Amino acid sequence: MKKLLLTFFITIILFNNYQAQSSVNELLQLDISKTYNMEIDSAEKIFNRVIRRAPNLPHGYFHLAQIHFWCFLGSRNEHHFNEFNKYAELAQNKIDSLLEVNEKNFRLTYMAGNLASWRAMLYATNNSSVDAFWYSKKAIDYYEKTLKINPKFYDAYFGLGIFNYAMSFVPDFLKWAVDLTGLSSDKSKGLNYIKTAYKKGVLDKTEIEFHLAKIYSDYFAAYDSSYRLLRKLISQYPQNSLFRYQYAITLIRDKKLDDAQKILNQVIKLDNKYFPQVTSFANYRKGEIYFKKNQFKKAIEHYKIFLESTREPDLKGSAAFQLAISFKMLNDEDEYKKYLNKVDEGNPDLFEDSYAKEKSGYFIEKGISQVDLFLIRMKNYIDAGWYKIAYDSIKSKIESISNGRKNLALIYLSEASLYLGNLQDAIKYAEDVLELKSQREKWTIPFANFIIAKSKYFLNDKEEAKKYLAAAEENNDYEFRDYIQSLIENLKRKIYRKN
Repeated sequence: MKKLLLTFFITIILFNNYQAQSSVNELLQLDISKTYNMEIDSAEKIFNRVIRRAPNLPHGYFHLAQIHFWCFLGSRNEHHFNEFNKYAELAQNKIDSLLEVNEKNFRLTYMAGNLASWRAMLYATNNSSVDAFWYSKKAIDYYEKTLKINPKFYDAYFGLGIFNYAMSFVPDFLKWAVDLTGLSSDKSKGLNYIKTAYKKGVLDKTEIEFHLAKIYSDYFAAYDSSYRLLRKLISQYPQNSLFRYQYAITLIRDKKLDDAQKILNQVIKLDNKYFPQVTSFANYRKGEIYFKKNQFKKAIEHYKIFLESTREPDLKGSAAFQLAISFKMLNDEDEYKKYLNKVDEGNPDLFEDSYAKEKSGYFIEKGISQVDLFLIRMKNYIDAGWYKIAYDSIKSKIESISNGRKNLALIYLSEASLYLGNLQDAIKYAEDVLELKSQREKWTIPFANFIIAKSKYFLNDKEEAKKYLAAAEENNDYEFRDYIQSLIENLKRKIYRKN
């Protein structure tokens, strides 16, 4: 009898809530748009109005949780972390109450999946790996339940796709946690799920487009595909500094440094008070651009701004290392040593910081030579797209560079040759790298195989290209692994005509 009365009571609430929901849908659409445009104050006011109009529905609490989730990631402010937890808990309680009456409400199970997904990401950010994996599993369970109820609710494929894709990049030392929680990883399936959500999903189109753009850039070096999505997002939400920041990163990867600098200036000018970390990272990237242009005084200026403003360890090690090198280039020995000893302040789990620590350790122990500084400048020329300067400079000195550093000189010469269209030179110098079998900078081995594969592809020798591409992938277990793999995946798609 008690259960019957409870069900009757909740049914009445549900009826009233759905009446309320129809009256707040317009508010929600307006507010979601303001959220994506990072108009946080306006969005928060409207979501509070949604709560007042429909207090028994989870939607207002859900979107307030989403706002504080984003604000925490963009600021690392504990206030937003606590507010997220508060509203996420309230939203989940409303969802649970409604699911007791109608467990087949796929929109609510999808909403619960998103809440669990955000919790997983926040725990991962706070280095609570086990909690992150458990909430990842919870999110996946909700997404799978959503699709079981309604196989045509394609937005749920996005969540499944992100987790399948992300889990394939979990480092070896955390594999035990993946096994413990029963999570699976399948990069190919993950990408297909995300594409399905992109083509057929309705609710979370903006987030799907952003993550797909990031995947195209970071993991497939498919910069044109990334540009198309990001330009569309920026035109829809011009005040969203995160979209512009990701666009700038893609331009840097594509060696379009001047264009990237203009976008970063826009991010810094926006300087959204709720996302100070994005502004801080924008200064790091400006330092990176000036460093790649061998403009070391300007690089120092922006790396220092980054170190003074950042609220997290990510990229602090890399910034300190680049500062040290910049001061060395300017013959400031004291500042060089000072920043070389600050490199360990970075995030050891982040490649840029761990690589900086490895290099700084080597230079502290062995010292840094003029050849080392020369090769850094040459790599910068290549990253800035100034291939002819790099090629001519290295070619004039290659014979005088000893075997300990010759593999770097040869790989840079090979890369410059490839971009200049001197394919036979690119192959020759890459083959020289492979013959050296150097024990340092082993990333040059898979990269040399990749350069040969790409040169063979341009020479229309696809069978040889496939052979060297396979060798590149087989040996890609050293520094710059993710970047080299993105180039491999890009060439694979061309050779095997994948779309």
